[in-house]
Amino acid sequence: MKTTRFIRGQENYILLEQPCHDGIGPWKMKSVIEDVEMKDQVFIKFIHDDIIPPGSSFGYHQHKSDLPEEEWYYCLEGEGIMTLDGEDHDMKPGDISVCYANGFHGIRNTGNKNMRILVICATPIAK
Repeated sequence: MKTTRFIRGQENYILLEQPCHDGIGPWKMKSVIEDVEMKDQVFIKFIHDDIIPPGSSFGYHQHKSDLPEEEWYYCLEGEGIMTLDGEDHDMKPGDISVCYANGFHGIRNTGNKNMRILVICATPIAK
């Protein structure tokens, strides 16, 4: 494996009509590291640049895992509510949430503009 890498940005979002984790409404996703082969990944499982339209949500769900796992949500634009282990938090640009292994989370756009979230999932990746 090389010691450095440059990944050219993906241009297009994919429109997903099915709700995410039994949430509400459509959403858009761009897989930021889609072209990285699993053999070259050590901890970062995926990075998504997601757009959640007003009224849409990612359903409240649990990340069941026996391995350490982290899923980070960094709000770039818009506003909404992030629910972490049953507790609601207002979320706006610059806010970050993290869900560790066996934690629960969900997010909903409560604003009148698109909510844009950078989602990073990290876990030890078995080779």
